[in-house]
Amino acid sequence: MSDKVFRLEILTPQKTVFTGMVTSLVAPGTIGYLGVLANHAPLMTTLVPGTVTFRDPAGATQKLQSTGGGFLDVAKNRATILADSIS
Repeated sequence: MSDKVFRLEILTPQKTVFTGMVTSLVAPGTIGYLGVLANHAPLMTTLVPGTVTFRDPAGATQKLQSTGGGFLDVAKNRATILADSIS
């Protein structure tokens, strides 16, 4: 697949849930879901409980359920989710 990719890390206080390259990310922000693609503008926002969805370069979609709050930081073609709890 020729989609542009970026690095995604999903972390909780207990463990690293995911780390790898993805083509898209959708996360539950405070005022609604937001999408992230490669080369996204820098962003830092709070997250609320909800579904985090991301797609890998092969096209497979993965969904994780966040049951607590957290933060999303996007900068320099890298997205990091710091979540209270996610599975």
